[in-house]
Amino acid sequence: MTAPVCDDITDGVIELSKRLFTAVLLAPALLTGCTGDEETPVATPSAATPAAPAGAVPEASGELPEAEVPGGDLASVGDGGDWDAYILECENAEQEAVVQTVVNADVTADGVADALIGRTCDASTSYFPSTVEVFDGSSPAQRPWRVGKPLLSDVGSTDKPWLTGLRVQSGVIVIEANGTGGADSNACPKLKLTYRYQLKGTAFERLDRTATESATCLPIA
Repeated sequence: MTAPVCDDITDGVIELSKRLFTAVLLAPALLTGCTGDEETPVATPSAATPAAPAGAVPEASGELPEAEVPGGDLASVGDGGDWDAYILECENAEQEAVVQTVVNADVTADGVADALIGRTCDASTSYFPSTVEVFDGSSPAQRPWRVGKPLLSDVGSTDKPWLTGLRVQSGVIVIEANGTGGADSNACPKLKLTYRYQLKGTAFERLDRTATESATCLPIA
């Protein structure tokens, strides 16, 4: 073999060696980019999320809480109570008790407003005598305590009073009514009546009764 041919072979071997050496160096880098399981980078927050202040109310989820059953004492209810559910029923099962008026005032001298409920019973002809029931203002709103007996029940059979006015003056209950006095027809009451009651212990006492007669029939509605 001549010298030129040997030189060409030598140069080829050297060039091949260089390429193999470069491939060996690049192999780890190439293999790193071809792995099937890539690691998920961990995000580092730029700033910490501030904590919610104590007692903070979370945002509404779209569902509102159910309304709670009204509570508290009777004084907080006033004339908005469902008094039809608490007043006495009519003696005649076919009649329905009707609330005529509601007055809130302290008649038990405890500093809490009580509830005075004027009521009657519906009637197909003329009218049915009224009574006034008193409920203690410090009693539970769901179960009011009735104080004493209904007012006007002591004169119902004689005067047949139809409630026209109800107020409290210095703890004294003043009731105004139209009535018959037992002589007139229920369809034409001619007596203007005024009664005053006051609580004595656990019962109401009627202080007085005044009556004036009208020449014409007085309204009963």
